[in-house]
Amino acid sequence: MPEAGSGHHFRLVALDLDGTVLRGSGAVSRTTRRALGEARRRGVILMVATGRAPLGARQFSALLGADGPLICLDGALAFAGTGRGARTLCDRPIEPRVAAAVADLACGLGGGWIALTREGRVHGGPSRRPPQASLGRVLRQPLRSWRFYRTVRRERAWRSDRLPDEPVYKFLLWAPEGAPRHELLARVRRLPVRVPSGPGSTIEVVAPGVHKGLALEAVIGHLGLSAADVVAFGDGLNDIEMLAFAGHGVAMGGAPPEVRAAAAAETESVDRDGVARELWRLMHAGGAGRISLGRR
Repeated sequence: MPEAGSGHHFRLVALDLDGTVLRGSGAVSRTTRRALGEARRRGVILMVATGRAPLGARQFSALLGADGPLICLDGALAFAGTGRGARTLCDRPIEPRVAAAVADLACGLGGGWIALTREGRVHGGPSRRPPQASLGRVLRQPLRSWRFYRTVRRERAWRSDRLPDEPVYKFLLWAPEGAPRHELLARVRRLPVRVPSGPGSTIEVVAPGVHKGLALEAVIGHLGLSAADVVAFGDGLNDIEMLAFAGHGVAMGGAPPEVRAAAAAETESVDRDGVARELWRLMHAGGAGRISLGRR
């Protein structure tokens, strides 16, 4: 994996969203926007690689000016471009019988589930909302909450006691705090699925083998690039494979040790404009080892 200063010409920047370019409030700083705009003017392809569903991922791609391919739902889906008619590059739903078992586990422990499909989301289970959907969080992060609410309103979202007929690409699960939540996590991990994020109030579930690194490999194959052409930024456990695969993987400041270990470099936190700092460093590195982000 080439280090900064290797002289390689990077041609694609892959961006995680939350904690990487999106601050806790849900905002993108002006400094980050300027750096991304400069990279784009130099001919760099900008793309989003997120755990979010397609509609929200497309909205943030537009906000960032990222018109390249799109990775969403932790790599379960990848598209050539951000439009609705874009070609599908990666399509890895959860097997239907496994999806049913996942939903049953959450319901049996008094929790709930959200099944994310290509076009929308279905809410089910005894508990009507995940733990993070609280009034306190909305008051602390009004911009983020408003954007999420607007996205969900535009999605095809409904509540049901059964899973949708269309494929499920990702689950968000929760159960009451304490023993039920720990039991849910333990039981889910015994199923043929992957849990891409660490323990928390909500458990994320995708199909086995699904991760952003695999989707990024499909993306560069479509673009005719190599891994060495890619700079990738991320801060979470679901970014590890992407950072390890990219020619120059960059961990955000404050990322867990496992994430930093997978990356070639580390930058500042999102609140200190880490993405912008590293992009400016790469674009303006001087001397014989200069790195250019422009297309060859």
